[in-house]
Amino acid sequence: MTVEAVIFDLDNTLVNRKNAFMKYSEWFIDQFVVTTDTLHRNEIIEYIRIADRDGYRKRGELYEELLTTLPMKNSEITVKDLLEPWFSEFYKHTVLMDGAFEILDYLKQKDIKLGLITNGSVHTQNSKIDQVMLRSYFDTIIVSDEVKLKKPDKRIFELALERLNVNPRGSWYVGDHPMNDIQGAVNAGLNAIWLKGFMGWGDNIEEPKYVIDNLNAIKVILEEVGHKQ
Repeated sequence: MTVEAVIFDLDNTLVNRKNAFMKYSEWFIDQFVVTTDTLHRNEIIEYIRIADRDGYRKRGELYEELLTTLPMKNSEITVKDLLEPWFSEFYKHTVLMDGAFEILDYLKQKDIKLGLITNGSVHTQNSKIDQVMLRSYFDTIIVSDEVKLKKPDKRIFELALERLNVNPRGSWYVGDHPMNDIQGAVNAGLNAIWLKGFMGWGDNIEEPKYVIDNLNAIKVILEEVGHKQ
């Protein structure tokens, strides 16, 4: 099989959103939250992590909860005050996934076309991409809010294929989310690689054919399928 293109998810695939959110939570606490000691601080960090639901929660809803449940330094602070730093500060905490540059360099050297599809806001996602200098690697970058399509809708994957001018059979998608990434890509006819370790695999979802626990393992899969052609 000829590998024409590899398309990536962003959060918890090329960037470690879990680690970035931890760093941002520490910054957030320093700015806004009263803590009594290290144990109390760690308990609040864990509380925020759980409340965030791995990013799959509306920001306004999250900060409304944090405002009403956490001891704030300023009793007059509002949800709007808590939301503003999300857009101005969170991207600064973006952390590359281990091996991200290495796998992208490897694929570039193979003359494989590269794409990126991410759900989220145009400002936030583009800011993350630029913060860790990923943009130059990709032949196309698609942010859901910009195109008014969202994973797992197969049309967002088809749009990427169209922009790259490749067919789904020779294209691969790498992501961490069982439904949004893997099932979405498969439904669009792409080959899908699940990066495990961030999202659990649902009982009612067909198990993935290709599973990795680090980005470097993509090389092994692509080399194997290349040898079978």
